[in-house]
Amino acid sequence: MKKQNPSHWVDLAVLILVNLMWASEYPAYQIASNAMDVATLNFWTLLFATVLLLPFLIRERRRRSNDAPERPFFRSLVDFLLLGLFGIIPSSVWLAWGIAHSNASNGAILSLTIPVMMTMMGVLLLGERFTLLRLAAVVVALVGTLLLSVQDIRQSSFSRNLLLGNLVIFISGVGAAYFNTHSKVVRARFSEVELLVFSYLVAGSACAIYSLFGESHPFYLVAGYGWQVWVSISVLGGFVWGLAMVLWMWVLGRLDVAQISVSIYLLPVFGLLLSIITLHQGVGLAQVGGGILVAASTVVLTVYEGRLEKARKSILSGGSKRTGSGSR
Repeated sequence: MKKQNPSHWVDLAVLILVNLMWASEYPAYQIASNAMDVATLNFWTLLFATVLLLPFLIRERRRRSNDAPERPFFRSLVDFLLLGLFGIIPSSVWLAWGIAHSNASNGAILSLTIPVMMTMMGVLLLGERFTLLRLAAVVVALVGTLLLSVQDIRQSSFSRNLLLGNLVIFISGVGAAYFNTHSKVVRARFSEVELLVFSYLVAGSACAIYSLFGESHPFYLVAGYGWQVWVSISVLGGFVWGLAMVLWMWVLGRLDVAQISVSIYLLPVFGLLLSIITLHQGVGLAQVGGGILVAASTVVLTVYEGRLEKARKSILSGGSKRTGSGSR
């Protein structure tokens, strides 16, 4: 019996779960960053995520030892150096530095460019199709997110004295988009867990070196950190950079970058929901409408367009088989 692939509704559910876990990074980073320097914080976060994923990596490599695909060492080394240094470091260390020299509202606004950049990189670097449906979905989701981010827009500032911080935040977004796009290429030769562990080792080593020589409190001096800091790092390493990233890579292997990029706009939706639940924050009609637009765009690209893409590939595959059989 032919094994059935999970439906696109499963993809949607996974993306919702991923963004819900990612939403927990904001309070966790806020608590930990009050006690730790940026590179030290990211070193311990990536180390925790790596240790958590290591048993799964060992088990996976033992199981796949006989049928592993060919993976040239030098090419793989370059791939993971690129992912770690130009993907993870900008989206973690540089982002924290940029927000410290700008403000959180600017960071929230500038992060809205990430799905757009992911879509563009998918077209330019991966040769993905750029359809009117994908363009419309990204635009609608962006509008919805702007409606959700009214408070951030009001508090944002792009004055000259914040220019450097804003520029670094934007570059960190480029790094995040690049990591997701280039991961699609590396996923052809490595599993989700392998990709993350090897990338984390590169990025974690870079954080350790910078912390050792560039920060006043190096990473190995851990005395004095309260339990709240370590709980925050456990959340970041276990959920944000651990389980959530494994699930994200799994969906990335099934769908185009453009299809999953718009789901990132779910983050402010969950941020708003958490604020309503924990802080009893009020919600306006514009925010409700924005949430509906984001949710609808995510469903359209993940489920509806996923089915269209599957049907298109099935037709092309059928046509190629008929052509091959006719040539014989």
